[in-house]
Amino acid sequence: MAMEETQPTGTLGIERWVQFAFIGIALLLFWFIDHLASDVAGFAAQKLDFSTPNPTIVTAASALVAMLGAVALYRNENVYRFARAVAVELSHVTWPSRQETWSNTLVVIIVSAVAAVILGAFDAAWSAVTDLIY
Repeated sequence: MAMEETQPTGTLGIERWVQFAFIGIALLLFWFIDHLASDVAGFAAQKLDFSTPNPTIVTAASALVAMLGAVALYRNENVYRFARAVAVELSHVTWPSRQETWSNTLVVIIVSAVAAVILGAFDAAWSAVTDLIY
């Protein structure tokens, strides 16, 4: 099934958003791998009497692995096609205006306050009933 091609939206276009997503994935992978490698190295140094590795080397190796992982994901046809399809679908979303967001937020706050009052009243009534019984 051929994917429907659409015109780029905004000034960056769909391809730029896909690239930004993969950059975000690379940053997330870097953070995760760096923390994991640091924790494993610290655990190994403590339990197995190894010397603690240089944190700069661990961070550089983590950055390299994360960058290679993100490039491999970007070049994978299935992953790239999925990311592009998500970006195309998100370009079709109609986002609410600032006024709509404020009015919807106000509705949520009011409904939450009313629900809290009703639940508080039920809790107080149930507490009074159980105090009479026990």
